[in-house]
Amino acid sequence: MTSQYTEATRSLTTPLPPPSAWGRVRRAAVETPLIQLAILVVLVIVLVSLVPAFIERPLAGISVLTLAALLALAAMGQTLVVILGGLDLAIAGYITFGAMIAGNATSRLGWPALLAFIVVALVCGGIGALVGWLCHRFQIQPLVITLGVGAALTGGSMFLANGDYNGQPPQELKSLAQLSGTTFGLPVPPIIGIVLLLGVAMWVFLAKTPAGRRLYATGVNPRAAGFTRIRTSVVWTLVFAASGVFAGTAGMFLTAFGGGWSISIGDPYLFSGLAAVLVGGTTFGSIRGGFTRTALGALILTVLSTIIVSQGLTEAQARIVYGLIILGVVALYGRERRVRDRF
Repeated sequence: MTSQYTEATRSLTTPLPPPSAWGRVRRAAVETPLIQLAILVVLVIVLVSLVPAFIERPLAGISVLTLAALLALAAMGQTLVVILGGLDLAIAGYITFGAMIAGNATSRLGWPALLAFIVVALVCGGIGALVGWLCHRFQIQPLVITLGVGAALTGGSMFLANGDYNGQPPQELKSLAQLSGTTFGLPVPPIIGIVLLLGVAMWVFLAKTPAGRRLYATGVNPRAAGFTRIRTSVVWTLVFAASGVFAGTAGMFLTAFGGGWSISIGDPYLFSGLAAVLVGGTTFGSIRGGFTRTALGALILTVLSTIIVSQGLTEAQARIVYGLIILGVVALYGRERRVRDRF
């Protein structure tokens, strides 16, 4: 018995071997977004070398930032859902509904932009809240129910619009999202500043408030969170409601940016939005995920997409590149032990 005790004590006091080079890289990548920043810098250098017009024409760079801001806004709610440990496949449906309302607000409905925002927030937020409550109450995988809700929202949007895609968004909404917009006299569309402000607000919420800590705790271990008197049902309800509101709002700005809408306007953002979250380094049930990482992921994907388009690659080839990037990120982040398994 004494020898066993001595051996156990020696194993506890023996210093651990230093981590390998790959281990140090993984630790730095998990704890900070330095890898994403390095990738973004390399991609920008490649883009400028391939397309020198990005230096000669500032509008080209502003267009990339605008597209990245729209993608980041669409992925903002998905970030919260992934931190919670879920997945929201209704994003495309929310975007399509918001785009439909924005496209028909003035031309058919006679609504001002503010009323259109309120309607989209109430409808998308209400549906998202119901989805979150149902998933938590009946232990339904969000993958299943959100996929059905997204399809229903897309079909419902087409039904409400009566197949009419000719509507135009309100002018005040166009001035916020189109490249011709200005912010305090600067030739920068206000949507970029709006997304930055929302990102700062989300960072404060996640990092500095008790509600943000409750969200992280619920994602890490819902059962343990319940034992600490966190109302996990409320967390699920509010997170999925926020996901619907953010995606619906992104749909409105996408319509304003493009000057119109279609039934497939939200489809690209179902994949690219989740890709932005994962490429940024936010993983399911993560304790380090956040919108800063998602914004970097959106910038990486937008710059990469611009490079792909400039080189004449097809959509299929672009999806292959995205898939390879996601596989690389999963290899980097997916092997980390979950917090609940460390103790």
